[in-house]
Amino acid sequence: MERQILDISEGNRYLSKVRGLLSIRCDGNTESERIINIPFDEIEAIIVHTPQATYSSGCLQELAIRNIPLVLSNNAHSPVGWLWPATGNFEQSRRMFAQTQLSKAFRDRLWKKIVIAKIRAQAEVLKLANIRHGGLIALSKTVKPGDPENIEAQAAQRYWPALLGAEFRRRRNGDDPNGLLNYGYTILRASITRYICASGLHPSIGLHHSNRFNAFCLADDLMEPFRPAVDMEVWRLGKSNIRNVSPQTKAQIAAVLSKEMDTDRGAVPLSRCVEWATQSLAQSILDKTDHLKLPRSTSFK
Repeated sequence: MERQILDISEGNRYLSKVRGLLSIRCDGNTESERIINIPFDEIEAIIVHTPQATYSSGCLQELAIRNIPLVLSNNAHSPVGWLWPATGNFEQSRRMFAQTQLSKAFRDRLWKKIVIAKIRAQAEVLKLANIRHGGLIALSKTVKPGDPENIEAQAAQRYWPALLGAEFRRRRNGDDPNGLLNYGYTILRASITRYICASGLHPSIGLHHSNRFNAFCLADDLMEPFRPAVDMEVWRLGKSNIRNVSPQTKAQIAAVLSKEMDTDRGAVPLSRCVEWATQSLAQSILDKTDHLKLPRSTSFK
């Protein structure tokens, strides 16, 4: 069974641990509306938008023990705060130390692989949307280790106007449908961070992204090939003239984690691809050999 994203959107909410379950006390008018109980095993991540939410210490401890991200988001549906565990794997110390010892050449090789996978996934989205690829596949073949020529950005300059129109500008605080993209990317980031911690890696020690104000550089690296899955859902919503965030669109975007992707092991849910990617990255870091497993370009059904 695939785990679910819990979205705490509005009103007073109190999250606590009751008899081994996550208990959410709401401000509804009936008893059934006031308390919702959910097994922790069924939760992928919790994303909180309402400033009226409060939490018990027992709830926060259980989330940390189980590597379940608790994400605090702003009005633009971008994360502003995060709870992540101090210990996610029995080899955590060894693996984090190995992260810090990676050579630039090896990090650059892995980043090249990630960028190529992202651009090819973008090309696949355009193909499925019956939009001309704009030479993205050819562009992906020019990526060098570390992407010194910023082919990733060159691809984005072709991709976004083709997918969402010439007037669209991808900005975190930009006009809709940027809010939908923000929300989808927040879900991806939460899921990837969960598996990074479970793999014993540190989410702030990135391969390419490096920002002293960003605690999740590695998550931002690994999520790149998966972003187009969110883009595809946002494009589909746009075809129905739906461009803003609502409870209905949140549910559709969150369902991206259950979408099947094509891998060398067959078709599996996106969340499982994320798990394999983080596990294979951890093994790559330990062995200093490229074992990184990313989904194929023909991924978004």
